[in-house]
Amino acid sequence: MPSDPLANFNEFKSLPTDATQQIPITGNPNFTKALEINVPNGPQSPGLDGEYEITLGVPTAATVTVGDAMVATLWARSIEPTQGATTGNAHLVFETDGSPFKKSLNAAMLYGSDWQKFEFPFRAAVTYTAGTTTAAHLNLWLGYGAQKFQIAGVSVQDWGQGTPAGYPQATYEGRDANAAWRAEANARIDQYRKGNLAVSVVDPTGHPISGATVSAVQQTSAFKFGAASDGARLIGDPSGGISGNDLQQYQSKASTLFNQGALGNNLKWNHWETPTERETITLPALQWMREHGIRIRGHNLVWPSWGVMPPDLVNLQNDPAALRSRINTHVTDEASALAGIVDEWDVVNEPYSEHNVQDILGPDEIASWFRLAHQADPNAELALNDYGIVENNGWEKRHRDHVYDLVQSMKSSGTPIDLVGFESHFNGMQLTSPDDLMTIVDQFAGLGVKVAVTEFDVDTDDLQLQADYTRDFMTAMFSNPNVNQISNFGIWSKNIYNPRVALYNDDWSPKPNGLVWEDLIKRQWHTSVNGQTTAAGTFGTRGFLGDYLVTVTVNGISKQVKVAMPTTTAGASVKVIADGVATTVRTDTPNPIGDGDFESGTRGWTSLGTGPGTAANAHSGHTALALEPGSGVTQNITGLTPGTSYLLSGWGRLNAGGTQCYVGVRGGATAGTPTFQYELAYADERAYTQKLAAFTPPTGTKWVQAFAWSNPNPSSAQCTLDDLAITPTDGTPPPAQGPPAIAPTLPTASVLGNGSLEYQSATTGWYCLGTCTLKNASTTPHTGSGDLSVTGREAAWAGPAQGVPVTNGGLYDSSAWVRLVSGSDTAMVSLKLTTSTGSTTIRLGSAPVTSTGWTRISAANTNVSWTGTLTKAEWWISTTTGAGNLLVDDASFAPMAKTVTDPPSGPAETAFNPVQPTAACVVRNVADSTYTAYFGYSNANNYYIPVPVGSDNSFSPGPSDRGQTVSFLPFQRPRRVAVTWDGSPLTWRLGSMTQTASSTSPACGAAASTHRR
Repeated sequence: MPSDPLANFNEFKSLPTDATQQIPITGNPNFTKALEINVPNGPQSPGLDGEYEITLGVPTAATVTVGDAMVATLWARSIEPTQGATTGNAHLVFETDGSPFKKSLNAAMLYGSDWQKFEFPFRAAVTYTAGTTTAAHLNLWLGYGAQKFQIAGVSVQDWGQGTPAGYPQATYEGRDANAAWRAEANARIDQYRKGNLAVSVVDPTGHPISGATVSAVQQTSAFKFGAASDGARLIGDPSGGISGNDLQQYQSKASTLFNQGALGNNLKWNHWETPTERETITLPALQWMREHGIRIRGHNLVWPSWGVMPPDLVNLQNDPAALRSRINTHVTDEASALAGIVDEWDVVNEPYSEHNVQDILGPDEIASWFRLAHQADPNAELALNDYGIVENNGWEKRHRDHVYDLVQSMKSSGTPIDLVGFESHFNGMQLTSPDDLMTIVDQFAGLGVKVAVTEFDVDTDDLQLQADYTRDFMTAMFSNPNVNQISNFGIWSKNIYNPRVALYNDDWSPKPNGLVWEDLIKRQWHTSVNGQTTAAGTFGTRGFLGDYLVTVTVNGISKQVKVAMPTTTAGASVKVIADGVATTVRTDTPNPIGDGDFESGTRGWTSLGTGPGTAANAHSGHTALALEPGSGVTQNITGLTPGTSYLLSGWGRLNAGGTQCYVGVRGGATAGTPTFQYELAYADERAYTQKLAAFTPPTGTKWVQAFAWSNPNPSSAQCTLDDLAITPTDGTPPPAQGPPAIAPTLPTASVLGNGSLEYQSATTGWYCLGTCTLKNASTTPHTGSGDLSVTGREAAWAGPAQGVPVTNGGLYDSSAWVRLVSGSDTAMVSLKLTTSTGSTTIRLGSAPVTSTGWTRISAANTNVSWTGTLTKAEWWISTTTGAGNLLVDDASFAPMAKTVTDPPSGPAETAFNPVQPTAACVVRNVADSTYTAYFGYSNANNYYIPVPVGSDNSFSPGPSDRGQTVSFLPFQRPRRVAVTWDGSPLTWRLGSMTQTASSTSPACGAAASTHRR
């Protein structure tokens, strides 16, 4: 610093030059003078930029080298506090003295009427060269309201490289092992995060069994512990550049340490509107998380700043209605598309610092986004997410008050907001004490919302400090009943915005903070107990809330039951009847195909051709996939291991003949280029029929896709498909299938650029064939918020066009929606081929069009071929007679995918024997006059077969789902299905076979001999 720093505070921004004066100080041993600063007013902006709208700075006098250990010191006291407060507020910033304002220190200061010393150890983030444009200055941010305060003893010391002896170390209040808050937090944890689990063990006559061995192991936590991941790395997509070992570690940590996950970037608006990323990375990553039982946070719907939203939005800043429509359409689109997949949304992210949209539409606009998100998905919890609420000693009062006032306003107006997300990005200099954390949480909870810790981390090179605060922050937050989750924003130093905050190093060795996380989640806050029942036949424990697997063993025979102890502290109880028959809980095998039961329609699937529908005549559940000829769906899937045998299973039926439909799986080393393909083919089945196909993804497989497709055909026969699944082969796999007699030919993605006309303010990709004028309009779009306006056409043949790639002899699907601005005409979609021998036009469809509505013009399986050398192919829309103005929307021109060139040899279908139920034995439970039937089954195949609960696997009378097996292992399996009921006739239907049990059925041998009294 200059020799007299106070005299050199001469860099004024939005502050009168007479706002400072030096005054003498007496009786203070640390300094003899101070600089009094009078801030006459607050800033204009209510957001973060308002904080540095008013500043006062002093230039530094010496060069600082990157990595140097620095210490900034300053004394301050308030003379006239900010309005409504008893303290003053400022920020101390060490940064480049000009753009790009590269910061090494940004510390909050809160000071009362007594002198307070602030000491901030920090590292130089860059080299600051004195006397150049990269020199530094020490800057005071003063945009916190009118106030008068004094500073003194200002210095910035450069201790050099490394950590010299005596260099001050940061710490925090409450770090001491004997701090009073610890006992209070542990008491709250016992009160709010635990419940009493009571197990009662009796024999069939109701007599208690003493000395039974009981094991209670927590399977999941009711509290949510989360982490953000990169979608490409999470599923091993080649674009993520992750090795096989790193992928195994990444997936293992994500699925064992965390029961909640977020995608760091893939759900943000820009990414969501990138179709390739959405279909090949985002949706498969979400499916991977669901398959592994991970609750999903959606981050985020609106981040309201031009720099982080799609680029066309800034062009709408002078058209509020169009801006509002664009945002509203997006919120509804993404939230509805992921309804039932995403459990919780950050509806708005960081509205304090990112407020371009609010500046135009007003701060109340945020509430409308919450209402739209709730309408799109009434079951998802909705959050406002922001930083600066608890960080920096809790001294970010202006920021916190802004968020508090916003949430208070929304709650008072009935806005459906459930959560406030505390990002909780801490720097090592200002770690908020556990007591202050509790105060801030309770302040927001008073508004009627829960607090979600969404992005917690600690940025410091002091690894012990980082670990200690991780332990204490998590303990304090876990202890507060108003907090419902603790999540971070990444775990691995090779895949995180700041490697210093990661839990794991590049080689996956845990850092001290990672060891803390593991210890808390896997040991301290996890229940696993064993014991024996008392003379009264009871066993009890106090355990952390969540789901448990309870195993009771009597005379060497074990019975398992699942027990849920959810988010209330009421606890749970279970009675286990030890009847001498061993049982295990049903474990459903994870299915890599997301929504293969179509209970949520075609969510998670990408439409092909004319698009699918849903039907009510399901094989199981309520809905199935309905395909007309020329329609289908695809879904990229993850989790398959090359070289491992799998079974593809599905149920299908047709309501008439004359067409062929398929369920299939294909894949290869490169996305979109299949080198293997297997199908289940349906043509003559009038009732639901299960088919299987064995397959093994070859070594090098990086991309796998499931599909369902009905070949184009003049018939109107509808194919209905349901319960599509892929499972690892358990046992000896059957022979791999060969290709069906009639192979499917699937359309691929459209080669038209910007065919949806949704996400461009311009007409990118389009031009006029002939003379006309093109504009992206949003007056009456067919879908979404944009369409193509075609005006000034010189002739009927003139119209919008795009150059497209085509293959000689290839098959193509074409579709476009067209309407006139006025009048009526016939519109045509054509493909103009220009070759060395001339030009040829292939008609792709025509239809009458009017101004009263949209008309679809389509063609399927059109052969495109030519002679000579092709120089240009143009997809083009025209009319037959008039040159009236046109509107075009949702246009596509898609090549049909070729079947793999070397299909495997093998049988056309995988032959298998249906699974059969076997006769039940019965145990009478005298104490409550009920019976337990134990059904078995026989699977004569050498491999596992899935049969979900549905028309082919059900009990009557209902409920049809009585916990029966859905994963049928090879060979005879006696007594696998246990059902307790009243003894009246009870029938288990499995395929075309049934077995019935009643009170008169034979007694189970062990129960009859051991428990008969």
